[in-house]
Amino acid sequence: MHVFINGACPWLNPHLRKFILDHVPDAIFYDSFEDFPNEPLEESFQYLDGWEIGRNFAILNNSKNGLINAYPSSDALARKDYLARVVDFWRAKRPESKLPDHVPLTVRLSLDYAEYVDESLTAADDLSLLYSLEQNESREPIERDWWILKPALIDCGAGIRIFSTVEELASHLELAEYEYTDDEEEAEEEEEREKEKEKEKDGVSLSLPGLNALDALVTTISGFGLDEKKAQGGGKGDHKRVQYVFKKDGRIPSAQMREFVAQQYIVRIPPVEGKKWHVRAYVLAMGRLKVHVFRELLALLACEDYQPPWENPSLRSSLTNTALQDEDEFVSNESMRDFWSDAVPEKLLRDGWKEGVWDQICNVTAELFKAAAHTMADKFNTVGKSFELFAADFLVDDNGKVWLLEVNETPAFYNHDKAGELALRLMESVVFAAMEHMGKARAGDGKFDAVKSRFVKVLDETTNLPKSQITEINCS
Repeated sequence: MHVFINGACPWLNPHLRKFILDHVPDAIFYDSFEDFPNEPLEESFQYLDGWEIGRNFAILNNSKNGLINAYPSSDALARKDYLARVVDFWRAKRPESKLPDHVPLTVRLSLDYAEYVDESLTAADDLSLLYSLEQNESREPIERDWWILKPALIDCGAGIRIFSTVEELASHLELAEYEYTDDEEEAEEEEEREKEKEKEKDGVSLSLPGLNALDALVTTISGFGLDEKKAQGGGKGDHKRVQYVFKKDGRIPSAQMREFVAQQYIVRIPPVEGKKWHVRAYVLAMGRLKVHVFRELLALLACEDYQPPWENPSLRSSLTNTALQDEDEFVSNESMRDFWSDAVPEKLLRDGWKEGVWDQICNVTAELFKAAAHTMADKFNTVGKSFELFAADFLVDDNGKVWLLEVNETPAFYNHDKAGELALRLMESVVFAAMEHMGKARAGDGKFDAVKSRFVKVLDETTNLPKSQITEINCS
């Protein structure tokens, strides 16, 4: 078996190699993709940075028994606006589904400048947001429905804002006075036309990668652009990335981002040591579509004590993204904890609440992936020679109810304490599942029983989905 490993977290790469050798001792590894054979292969396995996959799909096409850690597209899950659309489609298709009950009310928005926010609100598919903001005008802040604005295409907390009125929403958007000159606008339009040509040629849709920790942090306090390498680097197909410039007055570059979602903000939560937190679950989607949830869950804590939105707290109090914290902060604050042993809310929830959270996570995850596969197959291309690891983030409210916040592609893994130990166990189990899918796992060896059991299969839609029409993946 020919193997190429170049994951997004370099510290994991040697471990991935070892885990593969446990099952395929004679595997041939390549340190450079340039050395990878171009001729048809019997077997190949590739584990790569999800944002730097392009020619690697050609190797997959040439392999009789091949596997790569990325679907051609998983935008239906990773793009927040598409995820909201999946939930809406599934609600219409399956009115009895419980999935919408575990997703905060979400409104898709196309925003540009603050001066035109009224037009954007009235043009939305759902007027719930507009009505809520208008009603809030006559309410005291503590009595309002609060909303959280999220850019649809970027992660790690960048560009997120909290608001309760039209005026507050407008205050977060850039002003038309920042509008480009005619020459700049013409240059940007030309660049967009070139990008459209590339998309038509490649036929693969993408979402944007996350920001680095500094970029995410400065969105709350200052104004800088994205890391140049990430902003211009590739994704599934090596496309160039847009470089967003955040305003020094705290306004986000809304006219550049354009696509947003506004979600109802869950206010009543049980803090852990005074801090807001959420559960991160790792979800493995394999082949045409078998979905597994990793038994070990993380509890991710904000770095400042929680305050409700009407007290106008810092975003670092309201957001639990570890990207908003410097590495020293989340290590010293123990912001990444084991959910089962270390997440102890100050408000005592009912007995067995953690098992209840686990059951809800499994059920919601299964329903979500099923919905995405059946309603937006063009944005969630599940093929037999691909698999993908996702990080699904869930909030737990005062009643122990689980709310799906978002799904992340190519999640980051930190080599620190329990989070690092969990990452190693996770990757060992991911490799086992991948080798099992390829028929290469030492499944009969009792040594790997514990490794296999770390994943719980929550969905198998392999025989329920129509036959995939994708016979070759071209991202060059």
